[in-house]
Amino acid sequence: MKTIQPIQLWSDGKIQNAVYFNMYISYDNLSTTAVFYYSLMCETFDLLASGKIEMTGSDYQNWDDSNEGAYLYAAYVLNLVITGDYIPPAPVIDLDALSDEQAA
Repeated sequence: MKTIQPIQLWSDGKIQNAVYFNMYISYDNLSTTAVFYYSLMCETFDLLASGKIEMTGSDYQNWDDSNEGAYLYAAYVLNLVITGDYIPPAPVIDLDALSDEQAA
């Protein structure tokens, strides 16, 4: 998943900012065509938009088969600016509870 420069999308009767971009490959015939599904999500990971992108012809031939290359291609098609990789927050550890468990 990638972070993107926020874009405004109409969803659920209001304008919301998409800040996350995720995609996965659905089909690749290893010769001429690849199909990707994408989703755009807000800060709370609610889905704002989704769809399908097909890569064919010279775009497919020039693709280096990498995940990064697929993301860059889809971002270009969707007119998105990727700002980085999504890094999930570290889990919060309750040190007091941990100390209580160790003492028991």
